[in-house]
Amino acid sequence: MTARAWRRWTVFAFGVYAGVVFMLTHYPQLTIPVPGRPDLVAHMGMFGLWTILLVLCGAFGEPLSEINIWRSGGVALVYSGLDEWSQAFAPIRRVAALDDFAANALGVMVATAGLLMVSRLVGGHRAGA
Repeated sequence: MTARAWRRWTVFAFGVYAGVVFMLTHYPQLTIPVPGRPDLVAHMGMFGLWTILLVLCGAFGEPLSEINIWRSGGVALVYSGLDEWSQAFAPIRRVAALDDFAANALGVMVATAGLLMVSRLVGGHRAGA
């Protein structure tokens, strides 16, 4: 697969995934009918994958460059907060919760840290790499 085709595929995959995440997190009164808070694990996984896909898009440089990973992680962290905050508005009838945001943020941070380790292993940390 050429670099251009890879970029198109990752941008498409990220766009579809981001749309699905937005829809799931804003669907009115969506509940998970199980005891406990397994949704926190779902929040971590959803926003961790959101971060990974954004990094692979290479919006801020080569996909595994440190600058791209850090900036994409920052964008993901801000978006995860905005996503949670926006659920507090009346038409959506959802609850914006600090523990949900903490799980979102943890997913973003774990994904960012993992990608930084991968970057170092494959040598993507060099300037312009």
